[in-house]
Amino acid sequence: MEISARHPELKSNQRGRILIFGIYLLALNLVLLYILVKIWPGNMPPTDPEEVKLFGAAWLTFQVPLETRYLLIVIISGALGSYIHLATSFSDFVGNQRLVDTWIWWYLLRPFIGMALAVILYFAARGGILTGNASQSLNPYGIAAITGMAGMFSKQATDKLREIFEDLFKTEKPVDRANKLKD
Repeated sequence: MEISARHPELKSNQRGRILIFGIYLLALNLVLLYILVKIWPGNMPPTDPEEVKLFGAAWLTFQVPLETRYLLIVIISGALGSYIHLATSFSDFVGNQRLVDTWIWWYLLRPFIGMALAVILYFAARGGILTGNASQSLNPYGIAAITGMAGMFSKQATDKLREIFEDLFKTEKPVDRANKLKD
């Protein structure tokens, strides 16, 4: 899928792959938004449990406890944040005719990275590691905003979590290991 500035003409198979991936991105966005709307608490403050019915199917109807609902909001918001990052990158590289096949895994894995990072950040915040106390009163809007931004800005979120971890588990004299990897 490599496109260079010297050869801006796309071969038909390159156009086809770009089109298919673009359709995948549009579908991913719609599915993530749909699931977020469906799992969002129907009442404020949220009640425990609430029914979630996906795609109008009776067999996809679940009673979801409040804590599980929050965790699902975290996961979907993290994926949406990553989606924003990857869709912006994809459109920039296609628009500038600089998309390269070797980045396809980066694009495919981005939402999963956002989900995982959002869950870790949520656990750190919920456990009081980030704030110093574990609040029992949660706001789904705040949860979605923070975890969505963690997905969107995964580099910065990872750096902050690394900082916290290093502060919590600081060693005075690190163990000198043989054959250690260089940073």
